[in-house]
Amino acid sequence: MGTSLGPVVFLLLAMGAGARSVTRTAMRARVPVVSSRLRATLAQGKTQQNVRNAVQVKSSMGPAYDAIVDKIINPPSLLSPEEADNAIRTVLGLVGVSFFATFGVAPQFKATLKEEQSWKDIHGILSSEGVTSVTAKEAVSKAAGNGVLLDVRMEEKFASKSLPGATNIPLYRPIQLTNPVAVLRALGFAFFGVSNSERTPGWLQKIEEAIPKGKNVYIICNTGGSLENKPGTKFGFESQSLKAVHFLRKAGYSNVFHVKEGMREIRL
Repeated sequence: MGTSLGPVVFLLLAMGAGARSVTRTAMRARVPVVSSRLRATLAQGKTQQNVRNAVQVKSSMGPAYDAIVDKIINPPSLLSPEEADNAIRTVLGLVGVSFFATFGVAPQFKATLKEEQSWKDIHGILSSEGVTSVTAKEAVSKAAGNGVLLDVRMEEKFASKSLPGATNIPLYRPIQLTNPVAVLRALGFAFFGVSNSERTPGWLQKIEEAIPKGKNVYIICNTGGSLENKPGTKFGFESQSLKAVHFLRKAGYSNVFHVKEGMREIRL
């Protein structure tokens, strides 16, 4: 295999470097670079006229012509047979890995990113139904009566800063590295600088256990988000608090309010 594939590999590599090889050979022979007439002759030397031209050029250049033609026809080996074999095995291995990633891992990876509803759909529903938004100050005040201030951020963010009286039931949690797909997903998020999170299993059940449906629920997250479209946006600004408003409404909570300022904008 190595003996037969070595020239093939060289041919592939030489396609991009052939012109430079001719130029370097001509310089070493101390003769002018082969003219366009000679290159055409070598590439298309099938007609009688081209043959006559080749003979004329050869006569004028003498031994230098033979040296250049020999370099073109019998180029020096760039790879040994063993190196050629290793290169081919590497390429085939990469092709195999790429095929497996594309048709084996990618579909599973994509499936893990899907949620029960897309933000586009949630935005459309909330926009048609309408959402009542309040400020953080209003939420704290009203929740002190017959209400609950629900903070849906992750636990570490809640621990670092929170509003008085808030209850933390995170809508998302860090990705649990329990299988290869989860590990791949976490690495992908980390590479792109995106928070490596996933929906908290049983989140709605935890809500129903902690908050009666007759309560007024004021939901806050880190960014607040918005349903309003601004230049460059089609579906407002996605946020965990707006998603939580939608999920609670679907579960039968009728008095759900959105805190329009995210916690990152609040100074305590």
